[in-house]
Amino acid sequence: MKTTRSIDAPLVFLLGWLMLTGCSNVVRSGLVNDRSILLPPSVARTIYVQIRNTSENQLVTPTAIPARLTTKGYQIVQDPSSAAYWLQTQIVYCHKAGDGVRPEAVAKAGFGAGIGSGGAPLAGTGGLDQDLTGALFAGMPGSDMNAQALRAMAMGTGGTPDLNALMRMAARAQGGYPGMAPPPSSEGSLYLCVADVLVTDRGNAEQPRTFTMRSVAHVLQKTLKIEEATPILRDKFVASMTGAF
Repeated sequence: MKTTRSIDAPLVFLLGWLMLTGCSNVVRSGLVNDRSILLPPSVARTIYVQIRNTSENQLVTPTAIPARLTTKGYQIVQDPSSAAYWLQTQIVYCHKAGDGVRPEAVAKAGFGAGIGSGGAPLAGTGGLDQDLTGALFAGMPGSDMNAQALRAMAMGTGGTPDLNALMRMAARAQGGYPGMAPPPSSEGSLYLCVADVLVTDRGNAEQPRTFTMRSVAHVLQKTLKIEEATPILRDKFVASMTGAF
């Protein structure tokens, strides 16, 4: 018995130490919205919910939204015309983030904005986003100018981008990352999912009010494991999308 006890004690200590120091693959997780939705006070408690997912990760669909709203006292209805509120959401993108892509930049692009490779926000219909252009080059190594000055340098006459200036700035900096300096390569893998949210307040049937929001849920892992990240992102979407009610 003494021998067994002397073997078990170090084993228990080792297991306890591992639990305290943490062996989780998840470094951190979070959710970023481009804005808040503040609904006017109301006693109305009927809501129509529509959830869609066009991303490659169908398991991240926040199917628990109706149940969460029910616990808050709302009645889920199947007929949109009988609902005081509409909550419509669509998961539009899920993938490992590209180098330098940050959830804040993806969220800032706003509701309905296009998403490029690795989650990078696409430029708007008016050309390159001027704020992102300035932030892009301000975050580059070797750049000693602020974002406002760099943005002015990059934009030509008539508010259109000067591509020659952009190329010179890029060559000088030898790389670049939207919004901030590149993360350390040892930080891990960032997996993110992007959702667009549309809330309609039909309290005034003649003039309903609509509210839009882009949500970006993300998980930073030591090693990319989508099956581990998926339930974390799904729960964050549920909490965020039902938070306005």
